[in-house]
Amino acid sequence: GQHHVIEFLNPGVHPEDRKKCLPTMNGTADTCLEESARTLCRRLHPAPNDCVKDMTLHMARQLETHERRRYDSKKPYVKLGLEMDVPAAEMFGKVASIVLERGMNLSPFGRVDNGTASYPKWDDRTTEAWSAIDAWQKVKDPESREWTDKPCEPLFGGAMCAKKDKDGNLMIEC
Repeated sequence: GQHHVIEFLNPGVHPEDRKKCLPTMNGTADTCLEESARTLCRRLHPAPNDCVKDMTLHMARQLETHERRRYDSKKPYVKLGLEMDVPAAEMFGKVASIVLERGMNLSPFGRVDNGTASYPKWDDRTTEAWSAIDAWQKVKDPESREWTDKPCEPLFGGAMCAKKDKDGNLMIEC
């Protein structure tokens, strides 16, 4: 078959627009996805049978897959599902909701380990909660957020990239 990229703006990302998205198709999708599928199907001539339903379910599955994979990202904003210019209060709210949805509390105390340890008794939900907390720790104060938001300069033909810290030292990231 042929593969085509579907241009899609997820209205569920914005807190105000998210309120307009109501569950549909037995909870597997929402009305915002359905409307996006309807817009897409209007572009196809002739539209396939069950186009809106099939596209809605396909986009819902793709968003679900994306949601599961984002906790593996090294980028804190991707892990949290936020944009770089997000206000601190909205960022905290997002972290708190991720952690609470996974049955944990957002403790005011620091972690004992450095965030790299994973314990066998942890399930995926616990790992995702700690992943969100660690991402938030990287961007919660203005100095660390400035560092994280700084663009990376390609080195060695793009094999690595580097950022300069506040003292001018070159910090290489792989």
